[in-house]
Amino acid sequence: APFLIAFLRQLDQAPKAPSFQSEPISQPAREGKMEAEKKANIKEEPLTYILFGSTGDLARKKLFPALGALLSKKLIPEHVNVLACGRREKKTEEVLKKQGVKVSEEGQKLLFPRVTYMKNKTADDYKAMNAAIEDYVKKRGGGPDNRVFFFSLPPFAYASTAEMVKKYCYSKTGYTRLILEKPFGRDSDSFKKLAADTGQFFRENELYRIDHYLGKEVVLTLLPLRFSNQIFEPLWNRDHVQSVHIEWKEDLNTMGRGGYFDKYGIIRDIMQNHLLQVLILVGMDKPKSLANDDVAEKKLDLLKAVKTLEMKDTILGQFSAKKYCSYCKETDNPGYLDDETVPNDSKVPTYAMLKLSIDNDRWRGVPFLMSAGKALDERKCEVRIRFKPDKNPIFGSAMESNELVIRIQPDESIYYRVNLKKPGLDVNLLPRVLDLTYSSAFKDASSGDAYERMLLNCALGQQQLFVKTMELVEAWRIFTPLLHEIDAKKPDPILYPFGDSGPRGYRKFASDAGVELKETWQEFFQLHATEHDKLEALFTKHSKEGKLEMENVKTLIADFYDGREPTEKMLKSFLKAFDGDKDNTVTWDEFQQGAHKFLPWTATRRASIGTEDIFGFRVGPQEL
Repeated sequence: APFLIAFLRQLDQAPKAPSFQSEPISQPAREGKMEAEKKANIKEEPLTYILFGSTGDLARKKLFPALGALLSKKLIPEHVNVLACGRREKKTEEVLKKQGVKVSEEGQKLLFPRVTYMKNKTADDYKAMNAAIEDYVKKRGGGPDNRVFFFSLPPFAYASTAEMVKKYCYSKTGYTRLILEKPFGRDSDSFKKLAADTGQFFRENELYRIDHYLGKEVVLTLLPLRFSNQIFEPLWNRDHVQSVHIEWKEDLNTMGRGGYFDKYGIIRDIMQNHLLQVLILVGMDKPKSLANDDVAEKKLDLLKAVKTLEMKDTILGQFSAKKYCSYCKETDNPGYLDDETVPNDSKVPTYAMLKLSIDNDRWRGVPFLMSAGKALDERKCEVRIRFKPDKNPIFGSAMESNELVIRIQPDESIYYRVNLKKPGLDVNLLPRVLDLTYSSAFKDASSGDAYERMLLNCALGQQQLFVKTMELVEAWRIFTPLLHEIDAKKPDPILYPFGDSGPRGYRKFASDAGVELKETWQEFFQLHATEHDKLEALFTKHSKEGKLEMENVKTLIADFYDGREPTEKMLKSFLKAFDGDKDNTVTWDEFQQGAHKFLPWTATRRASIGTEDIFGFRVGPQEL
C-alpha cells in the first residue's frame, strides 16, 4: 500500500502531455456539418420511394412531377428506385402514360426508367414488393436500405397498409419512413384513433404528416424573417402588435368537388390545418436551435396557449348563385347548392371567420383573426400584422399604423407599410411601402413545389416541415368543441353572392374583434355600386380627360393595394369588368356599366329598373 501511494503521487506530479484537442464545435456548426453529411449520403445510399395510391390525382398532379424535378435538380440519387403501387393489376407503361403527363421532358427521361408498378393488395404483393427493393439494394452493392412510403390513401386504409408495411416491408438495414396525407381525422377522437392505427406499428420519428402549406416558399421564410433580422423580434409582441389577420380567399366554386368538401367544410378543410400552421410560425417563441425537437417544442408551447374556440368566436357563410347583367349579357355564377354533388339542404359553411386568443406573455390580449372562404372576390393568402400607433405622435394623430404584410400566394411578397415625408418644402407624411416581391428580388431562383420539399426532407430526416402527433392533439383540442356544435346545431350560414368579399356582417365581426380590414377594389364596387357620388369621385380622382388610361387604372387599383404596383392579373381583371369595347381605356359610361357587374341581378330588381337604370343612362328591356 505505501508503495502504491508513492507511485500515484509521482504519477500525479509528472508533466502533463500537451493537448491537441480542437475547440468545441458550436451547435450551428455541428448541425451544418450533419446537414452536409445527410445531403452527401442521400446521393450515395440506396433510396426507394414507394407511392401508395399512385393511380390517383395527387400522384399525377404532384408526386410524379416532384420526383422528376428532384432528379433533374440532382437532389436525389440518379439510381433512385420508385415503386408505383395500386390495388389493381396494371402495366408500368400504362401507368406512366397517364400519370406522368405533368412531368417535364427532362424529368421523364430520368424518372420513367426508375419506376416499376406493383400491386399492393395481398400479403404476397407486399412480400414481392420487399423482394424487389432488396434486389435493387443488392444490385447497388448493398448499403443502408432506405425506404420512404407515401400514403396517398383514404384514412380508413392507413391501419391495414401500415401493418402490411411493418410486417413485410420494414427495412432491416436502413430507415423506414411514412409520409401521411391529410385529413388527419374530423375531431379529437377520430384523430386519436388514426394516430393509434399508425402509432402501434411506427415510432413518432418514422411518421411524417404532411401539410403542404409548410412547404410554400413564403411560409418557409417566416422563421428566418423573424429570428435572423434584429428589427422584428423586439416588436413581435403584445406591446407593439395591435392585431394579426391570416386570410385565405379563393375565387372559384367547389367545381364538382362539393361532395368531398361537404364532408368537411371550410374550417376542417383549410383552417384547422393550413392556416393554423401559419399562425404557429407567426406566433411561436424562438427555438434553441433548428433541430427537429427544439422547433417542435416551441410550436407545441404556442398551441397549448391558444384558447378553445366557441360559437361566439365565429361567423359562418355559404356562397349562393349570382346573376348579373354586363354589357347586355346576363351571366350566371352557380351557388354551392347548385353543385350536383352537394345535398340540397346542406348548411356546411364555405366561409368562416374566427377570432383566436393566445394566452401567453407574448400575445395576451392581441386578437388573431383567421378567415377563409370559397367563391370570393379574389384569390390570395396572406398574413397582415398591424402595429400599434405611436402613443405620443409628434407628426399628428392622423398617421396610418404600420403594417407588415406577408403575401403567401399568389404574387409572393413581403412588404412593410410605413409613413414617409412627401418631397417638398412642407412636412407632409404619406403612407408608402417597402416592398420585396419575390418575382423581382429572386428572378433566377427556382422555388420548387411543396411536394418536392416534402419528399426530399423526409429522405433527409428533417421533420420541421411535418406535423407531429402532439401538435395535432392540441390543434383538435382548439377546434373540436366548435365543430361539434356546428355539426349538432347546423346553424344557417349567412348567404353571400358568388364573387363577393364575404357574408353580411363579417366586417363588423372583425371590427368588434379589434381588427381593421382593408377594402379591395372589388369590395368597393360591391358596397358602393349604387352610390353615384362615390363612383364619380373615384373616377374623377384617377381619370384624365374623362378617361381611365392604363396608367390611371394602375393608380386606381394601387389605392386599394396598399399603394403597390398592381399585377398583370389585377389589371386584366379590372379591364374585363369595365372596358366594354376592349380598347384599354375606360370611359365614364363604361365605368358605370361595369359597376353593375358587382350587383346581384334578381328578377325583382330587373322589373323595378325598367328601361332606365339607376344612373340615368338608357338600357332597353330587351338588353336585360
